[in-house]
Amino acid sequence: MDRKTILMLVLAGSFGFMQAKNNSNNDASVQSATAISKVLGDGRKVATVILEYDAPIRNSSLSTDSYRMEGREISKIYANTSPETAAAGTDGPYVVIELKTDVNLNFQPKQPTPAEQAKKKERDRMQGGPGLRAGWSTGGNDSYPGNAEVVQVKEIRTVAGEKLPASDEPIESTAEKCLVADDFQQLEFVSPYTGQTLPYNLYLPEDYDATKKYPLVLFIHDAGVASGPVTQTLYQGNGATSWAEPEAQARHQCIVVAPEYPVITVDDDWNYSHHLDATVALLKDLQERYSIDASRIYTTGQSMGCMSSIVLMLKEPQLFAGALLVAGKWNPQLMGPLAKQNIWIISCEGDASSNSLQGEAVELWRKEGSQVSEATWDMTAPREELSAAADRMRAEGNHLLFTHLTGGNHRATWFVAYGIPSVQDWLFEQRR
Repeated sequence: MDRKTILMLVLAGSFGFMQAKNNSNNDASVQSATAISKVLGDGRKVATVILEYDAPIRNSSLSTDSYRMEGREISKIYANTSPETAAAGTDGPYVVIELKTDVNLNFQPKQPTPAEQAKKKERDRMQGGPGLRAGWSTGGNDSYPGNAEVVQVKEIRTVAGEKLPASDEPIESTAEKCLVADDFQQLEFVSPYTGQTLPYNLYLPEDYDATKKYPLVLFIHDAGVASGPVTQTLYQGNGATSWAEPEAQARHQCIVVAPEYPVITVDDDWNYSHHLDATVALLKDLQERYSIDASRIYTTGQSMGCMSSIVLMLKEPQLFAGALLVAGKWNPQLMGPLAKQNIWIISCEGDASSNSLQGEAVELWRKEGSQVSEATWDMTAPREELSAAADRMRAEGNHLLFTHLTGGNHRATWFVAYGIPSVQDWLFEQRR
């Protein structure tokens, strides 16, 4: 299914039943404003804003500087007869505002508010000192909003010739949609060990068929969104959504599960919480309810999620067929048994802790006789070049791989690592 069709389906519910809305912050001619976002490596970003007017807008009266959105660059503005993107504009009641959406390798989520800082200080006091502790919550401070606010800064005209003057009043989005992320279901699992609830997101292939067997990808988020809303793990980056993208599903149909942990699952002192045992129980429960190929269950995660995946593989050595480990670490002396697993590690040179500790584990594997493919990639290279580099590593035929991304930083690792086609292809090649 192409992007245009997806966008039409996503917008159908929003525009089909949207009633005219007059708002003190909106021009009276605007009936609705929908923010369409997509998830990139550095998180959810609004990619398109579609304004619905009560009369057809003259396309020739629009230009890229007809509207402004604070902090964002507008790439195209045009009118259309339907609420969708198009190669060229045409007179119609919808004004489509397309925004430039590139991955920012230096992006950091919003800084915590004074209230959130106070909450963190109290948390540190309660747990005996600063730093994250397994079993405690970060407060879920990382935020990836999907709303939009645009300002009409130049006069535009309707087809009938009516002038709609510029205004300082913002037009706020009345609806939000997020491509791919909206295709996930939000569910809950009750731990059989503690009785506590583990929220999670579940993606099933569009034409899911219970008579077929599907591989399953488990994605585990980092500490920055622990205790956030259940969908936050879908918005923080494309570690979950990259496997559900239409292009990815066309190559490898799979089920994707992305828990939203209420606490830190693993800390830097190698402690972990009981929620990882609940995760194993969740996977077993999903196998009973869905048609999952038990020989093709995979785990991946970033930072805390990478460390959690390592713990799960050590605890359940027969569960996973392969793992993609991104920007994480573990005690190298305890990682020896993982030499028998199928693992691709990706770390940034600028993330000294992850890069060095994972490197020590790799050297330990080599000393014990394992062959490990190792390479350095330019993290600023286009996805096609990264995929070609991955193909060269795959061609060596080893089941242990370690990729260093040049420069970067801890977060930047997962801005790049997910969504590389050949890395995904490698993972789905693995069988238990």
